[in-house]
Amino acid sequence: DFFLVNQYGKCQALFKLLQVPELHLLQRKSSLELTAPHIAAQINASQSSSNRHISTSTVQRRLHESGHRGQIAAKKPLQKVTNNKKRLAWAKKHKQWTLDWWKSVLWSDESKFESFGSNCCVFVRRRVGEWMISGCVVPTVKHGGGGVMGWGCFAGDTVSDLFRIQGTLNQHDYHSILQQYTIPSGLHLVGLSFVIQQDNDPTHLQTV
Repeated sequence: DFFLVNQYGKCQALFKLLQVPELHLLQRKSSLELTAPHIAAQINASQSSSNRHISTSTVQRRLHESGHRGQIAAKKPLQKVTNNKKRLAWAKKHKQWTLDWWKSVLWSDESKFESFGSNCCVFVRRRVGEWMISGCVVPTVKHGGGGVMGWGCFAGDTVSDLFRIQGTLNQHDYHSILQQYTIPSGLHLVGLSFVIQQDNDPTHLQTV
């Protein structure tokens, strides 16, 4: 857990930094989602009524001083144990590859590009009462405004042209991409000895 506990007679430099003589800050990995009010509540609940209670603002200041600032958590695909084992096995199998061998790999994938706005969070700095002025809002439209799905690939430091995917990509469409775009791109970017590298999306379970 990420929590604050009482400690007496410890490092005076740390006490001076925290400006709370009986406070010692500890970090544990399992509860990084705790907010400053939650931490303050845990501290105050663990102290006797005769002890000085800690305010939320004090916790916030001490967290900032120690380099712990609130951030939006990064997102990454959920990995199962079996997938992690496969990835490790793949990495071990190719760890002896030279740079020239890696340049022969054709990396390909699909990506969606938003036609209007973005799915990411936008931060602004504003004063009280400015939350609805034009510079502090992000316009939105119904159903997200749509987007464009595209396919592309690269090898070494060279990229291919983008191919627009119409509708939902299925195995039949992906097979057409392999024949019409992937193979010509590989021959153009690498040569006859190129290797296609793709992810494990179900639509990629096709052979040329």
